[in-house]
Amino acid sequence: MPKKLKLTESQTKLKSELEILYNQIWQYIESDQKSLSGDDASRLYDEMARKAHELHMSLKDSGHEPKHHKYMIENRGCTPDDVRFYRHVHPVQDLLAFIDDVHANDDHKDKTIGKTFTLKVFTKRWGHYDQYEITRTDEGWNIKGLVAPSYSCDKMIKPGLNEILEHDSVCYPKQVNIFFEWLWDKAAEDGLTKAEVQKAINKLGNWISECEKNAPRDGVFEGLI
Repeated sequence: MPKKLKLTESQTKLKSELEILYNQIWQYIESDQKSLSGDDASRLYDEMARKAHELHMSLKDSGHEPKHHKYMIENRGCTPDDVRFYRHVHPVQDLLAFIDDVHANDDHKDKTIGKTFTLKVFTKRWGHYDQYEITRTDEGWNIKGLVAPSYSCDKMIKPGLNEILEHDSVCYPKQVNIFFEWLWDKAAEDGLTKAEVQKAINKLGNWISECEKNAPRDGVFEGLI
């Protein structure tokens, strides 16, 4: 059952003021940033950050320091004790969630570091699917083909995946690396199971394969690659 914080009168007032600012920021975002001038929006963000920081420090001083996801702190580039940390809707959203449930921002256990997955990609050059082994590491991914060397890659699975596909003249979606980075982060943040990560990799393999299958290689393009 969620463990909700019991706030003091001043903390309750701060929370209410923060929620108003937070909702105004979302209205601004949802209006495609047209509802306010740039200066007015900047002042609104500053005020939201100041209120959130004040509430954070008040909770910390009372023995209930707000907890944020590890990735949130990494993404913001500063600690929650810094007022700049709260100049964004997501950390403010987490702060409000923490007040309603102190475990709302607990990090999930990363379950798939060191686990190996399979990526199947169709290649027109050889007329069949090739299978690659992908291992999720602390820093990103390792990828190995049937004859290719093993590549140590970053979260975007660069440079290994790109070099392997380009070696076999495979046409692939240019944004596939961003999707691998997203998958790596989600696996860490949400504690995805091996089966969930494999299912996502299957989707990326199908995406690459469909791109390769639909690349024009007849008519004037015959013999291109």
